[in-house]
Amino acid sequence: MRFLAGVIIGILLVAGGAAAVIATGAFNTAATIPPGKLEKQIAGYALDRSVAKRAPQRKNPFTATPEVIHEALREYREHCLLCHGAPGVDASEIGSGLNPAPPDLTIPKVQARSDGELFWLTSEGIRMTGMPAFGPTESEEDLWKIVAFLRHLPELTDEEQRQLRGREEEASPAEVPPPPTPAGGGEKREP
Repeated sequence: MRFLAGVIIGILLVAGGAAAVIATGAFNTAATIPPGKLEKQIAGYALDRSVAKRAPQRKNPFTATPEVIHEALREYREHCLLCHGAPGVDASEIGSGLNPAPPDLTIPKVQARSDGELFWLTSEGIRMTGMPAFGPTESEEDLWKIVAFLRHLPELTDEEQRQLRGREEEASPAEVPPPPTPAGGGEKREP
């Protein structure tokens, strides 16, 4: 009986301490503060368990053919490169400011995930991390092609890296055409 009372009191003390930390604002939620080891472990475990429970248990219906890679590269460049970067291509300043930092998608931990897990993460996103859900805006076919591209990512060719870097080149001010001049070549006058 004493043991059970000790366990209950211990649980209540831990819960009360956690509630006090939250209620007093002592838990800093700023994106500029890196998460502590315990927070990383708990969040990582919760993510892994959630994904394992919800991800479809199927293989990617698309293989990494040149056509699939070409299509998915454009999608990756538009939606993923900003935060995750790629081999030979840095993430943007926006991606660098996220906390937790978006993972390098070529690392073994990411590449070890099943196709279904990568599909689910891409489709559903990850709450409170900056990872959006692309399921509501992209087709299932496009998301599976992205998964094929993620598998190909560690082996990008120089040409594929150049195509990914095209994002910055397209935004270069030197390549932006000047605004059109009004008809008649003069300045537009207000009536």
